[in-house]
Amino acid sequence: MFRFLMQAFSGKKLHVRVPHTKGLPLTDENKFGEESESSQWIGVDLDGTLAEAVPWQGFEHIGKPVPNMMKRLKIWIEMGYRVKIVTARAQDPEKAIPPIRKWLQKQGLPDLEITNAKDMDMIELWDDRCVQVIPNTGNPVGPASDPYRNRS
Repeated sequence: MFRFLMQAFSGKKLHVRVPHTKGLPLTDENKFGEESESSQWIGVDLDGTLAEAVPWQGFEHIGKPVPNMMKRLKIWIEMGYRVKIVTARAQDPEKAIPPIRKWLQKQGLPDLEITNAKDMDMIELWDDRCVQVIPNTGNPVGPASDPYRNRS
């Protein structure tokens, strides 16, 4: 964080490192170390994460921005992280992507990549429907809530 503040005051571009991934083969090309870090990205879901979840009203309607997530995303971008919007809406890109781009622009965000797919370069996914599991166990990291499941 100190380096980020120094960069902010000096105006120089800071090279961002992702410490928890250093040296891991995280890219589709199985690259290691610093070379792989330039391709790594953070995924942010749209509905329910970056924008308030509202009942479906079509591709043109996107909820109000979620202030905490918007602030976090802007900090990542300022720090030089590559961020993509990961949304199921993008399965129909011709209908979905133009309204998302318009919404991002209205929020003062740059022209971020929009996708509905993960790849080996993704290092984090921020999503309201994810349950993180302990690798190779199938067990949740914490208590798993089922907010979207109907138990009747």
